[in-house]
Amino acid sequence: MKKLILLAVVSGLAVGLTACGGGSGGGSTTVVVTPPPPADANAKFGDKFAADFKADANAAPASVSASDVVAPDPTATPAAVH
Repeated sequence: MKKLILLAVVSGLAVGLTACGGGSGGGSTTVVVTPPPPADANAKFGDKFAADFKADANAAPASVSASDVVAPDPTATPAAVH
């Protein structure tokens, strides 16, 4: 009885491995997926930041606008740090 079970297991393994197509030209094709190009890290901060960041180091400095600098309020309650 053990020999019959062993024969069935070995036959099942042989059929299973043959079905996997381990030989050449077994019909399986390799799919190559190319990753998308990396996103510009500076673009997540906005277009103006990306343009300013990529500007020439010897170029004239950008003028400061009123919305670039926010004056601190000395009477404000300090934020709690957790």
